[in-house]
Amino acid sequence: MIDAEVRIRTSTGSRRVALRTYLDAAAEELAHEAAYRWIKGLRNLPVDGAPFRARFTIRDDSLWWFTEIYLHKEQVILDIYRALAALQTLVARERPLDMRVTSDSPVVRHLGPLVAASHGIGGDARISAAVWWTRLARLDLRARALTLSARLAADRYRGTPGPRGDTTVAAFIHRAFWRAGGDDGSAESYIGPILDALEQRAGAQRVGLVGVGPSTNFRTARRRTPSRSEPGSVTPVERFAPPGALRASQAVWRRRHANFRTLTHAPSLRAAAVIQGIDCWPLIREQLAGVAWLQWPWSVRAMDEAAAALDALRPAAVLTYAEAGGWGRALVLEARRRSIPSIGAQHGFIYRHWLNYRHEPDEMEPGLTPPFPRPTRTLVFDRYAASHLRERGHFPAEAVEVTGSARLDELRRDVEALEPEDTRQFRRQLELHEGDAVVLITTKEKEARAVLGGFMDAASAVPGAVVVIKPHPAETADAYADVLRDRPGIRIAPPGLSLAALLSIARAVVTVNSTVALDAAVFDIPALVIGLPNNLSPFVDAGALAGSPDPAEVTALLNRILYDEQFRQQLAERRRAVLGDRADRGNGRAAAAAADAVLALAHKGHPRVAGSG
Repeated sequence: MIDAEVRIRTSTGSRRVALRTYLDAAAEELAHEAAYRWIKGLRNLPVDGAPFRARFTIRDDSLWWFTEIYLHKEQVILDIYRALAALQTLVARERPLDMRVTSDSPVVRHLGPLVAASHGIGGDARISAAVWWTRLARLDLRARALTLSARLAADRYRGTPGPRGDTTVAAFIHRAFWRAGGDDGSAESYIGPILDALEQRAGAQRVGLVGVGPSTNFRTARRRTPSRSEPGSVTPVERFAPPGALRASQAVWRRRHANFRTLTHAPSLRAAAVIQGIDCWPLIREQLAGVAWLQWPWSVRAMDEAAAALDALRPAAVLTYAEAGGWGRALVLEARRRSIPSIGAQHGFIYRHWLNYRHEPDEMEPGLTPPFPRPTRTLVFDRYAASHLRERGHFPAEAVEVTGSARLDELRRDVEALEPEDTRQFRRQLELHEGDAVVLITTKEKEARAVLGGFMDAASAVPGAVVVIKPHPAETADAYADVLRDRPGIRIAPPGLSLAALLSIARAVVTVNSTVALDAAVFDIPALVIGLPNNLSPFVDAGALAGSPDPAEVTALLNRILYDEQFRQQLAERRRAVLGDRADRGNGRAAAAAADAVLALAHKGHPRVAGSG
């Protein structure tokens, strides 16, 4: 991120400014698209006599598919475009005589002096070459430490070989996050019901669960154990892969420094590091080191382990909910190599800027290397996700199937189970009067911080509107202390009030990026999107959600969404056109439909598989 402070000196004096304030929503949007184009553009640049996509391969498959993930995930390229846009705006608006970065952001500390110099403005000295080489040395040490840690962790699992034999479906899940349910949007609340439905149809013994990734969630430092069945039902993938199965990844590890030299000696990559006339090479070189030292050895290790598991289990089909990420791509590559049908199950909102789901036409076609590792079938929640994959991901129509969201099924069941007395109790708990129109805010405070106070002030001008905030599961009510200090009428929903309870009393939902705005459509609750443009912009553009990038229009929009029945009906019609009929979404059939789709593919490849259809 570019949350950096810059000390500027102008003709009127000196002061500190936050660089982020010089990046408006439109510039943020342009930065995302520019970063996407830059990353994708590397695949065809010549590196050591071949296009990047064809230069680095394992078993004839390209390592480019893992390269782009690393560059996208690290967000350094995105931050370069963000910082350049913000710095250029700062210079144009403030006309500083001198500007110096006062916080420790490598991207801004590198770009600040260069942008200043390009305008003839005084500024910091550039980061020295010694500092950059020290950063690379630390990255190398990190790569060594992570590799050693992975080897030690794997040794704990390899004492007992994994199961062998024919399996109808092999489901690959992340063991740190595995649990059956939850209302926090975790992947398990989507995949768990699908696996239950598969076991009911094919038999539990025919569904193999393979655990990948670390056993600890690094964000929460908690270890989770399977809750949907007895402990030990998830077999760690390492049990299938003795050291001899990891020869390819070991070779990539040994070649990591040679690969880095090849990358850094490519004139095309050196030229690409000059962005908008500013030389960003030290930043790009560090990213290339991460690709060669961290991403590629890890990715090929995942390929080796996936290959060993597939050879042991011999499944008729492979299922995962992380098909677009690093492990998922490794799995799909190895399944494709063995002509095993692979299925990816959507497990959350597919963000429009998410490079993982955006592909160019040539990436889907075989060239010097096989095409992108697209699953045989991707199961999605609704029409929007399906159209996104077809239009922005260039998936063929037959590769995408709408089966619904199991989590939305559960939410709908919870809402419909509530009695009138329950909703009256919820309103009393929030101290609401009979005529109050509840405006439910569901968003991360961090994402909404810049616009939340302005929205609440606008809402206070709408008669009868009462704002109720449901804190995000990753935040607490304390996050809203500042914005609530001078706004005593705002309610914070206590932790005991579930999303189902709050939706049962809501007249409208307001958010920046939360998919609750889409889930609420099942209950005919319209949504207002603030902080545009953002991930929900396509739905606003399509007329399915209300919203405007102009804060001055928020009061009028909120008034209409609460009290203008014709406007509410118009939004409902557009929601149905974009997402599908609400009778079909959250209809209780998502898990069953997904399981049927998985077994149909398994049956197609192996006609003797039972339980399909």
